[in-house]
Amino acid sequence: MMVSMSKRMNRQASANQTRSRRPIKQRRTFTLSHESVAFLEELSACRKKSRGQESVSAVLDNLLLAIGKDKERQENEDKIGKYYDERSDKERQEEIEWGKLATGEFLAIELDKYRE
Repeated sequence: MMVSMSKRMNRQASANQTRSRRPIKQRRTFTLSHESVAFLEELSACRKKSRGQESVSAVLDNLLLAIGKDKERQENEDKIGKYYDERSDKERQEEIEWGKLATGEFLAIELDKYRE
């Protein structure tokens, strides 16, 4: 009796750990055009998983996550561009000088390789 109870408790603990690793998802209902639904179903059919095709919900979720990541990437690129655009002439000149120094060091290292 004690052994079977222990096994059941281990299975339950294992199942709880598996559930806790999965991202929490929320159920929502959306009204989509016929074309959008057809497109999602087509993508679903093209994306095979080991257990069959990927669900339409998973396809939509992946598309939205990709759009979010792309938006974040674009925002970061804009911030970086703004930083470089707003540098003073002194900062730009200093960076040019550092670039020249680095290029000279790189060339020296490469030339030393050929001399050996």
